Amino acid sequence: MIRHILASLALGLALLGAAPAFAQAPTLTPSHLQAAREVMDLTGVTQNITNIYREFEESAKGFVATRPEMAKDTDAVLGELKAEADKRSEEMIKTAAAVFASKMTEADLKAVAGFFKSEVGQRYTSLRGKAMEEIFPLLQPWSVQTSNYLFDRFSQEMRKRGHTL
Repeated sequence: MIRHILASLALGLALLGAAPAFAQAPTLTPSHLQAAREVMDLTGVTQNITNIYREFEESAKGFVATRPEMAKDTDAVLGELKAEADKRSEEMIKTAAAVFASKMTEADLKAVAGFFKSEVGQRYTSLRGKAMEEIFPLLQPWSVQTSNYLFDRFSQEMRKRGHTL
């Protein structure tokens, strides 16, 4: 009971402290939110959110590969969960659109959408995935190498200043 009261009090104080931040948030018009949503659709952000269910579905079906007797029930349950996943995805997409809209003006979002609708923007979008497929295998070793290099340099500089790590 006391924990519940303390938790309620903490939540109340947090909301009270956040009130100025809420008061400063601009009111976003439906057209501003729509412009943000369009940019998200054109740039693949929306697809990244909706892909979460597909990835979950593939994972669940992979689990069933070793238990074929569960396949029929797995398909049924996955079908039932799809509507729930779609609803949750749409909620996240609306939240993300509000974030984008709060960061950029409606005019800027429309200009970004215009670029992605243009010939060069469409070409960029179609090639981005292929380029990222080539970049990811390069990124892992580079990341490790760069991190090690920076840590070594950090250690050297700290030793110069009389510190040992």
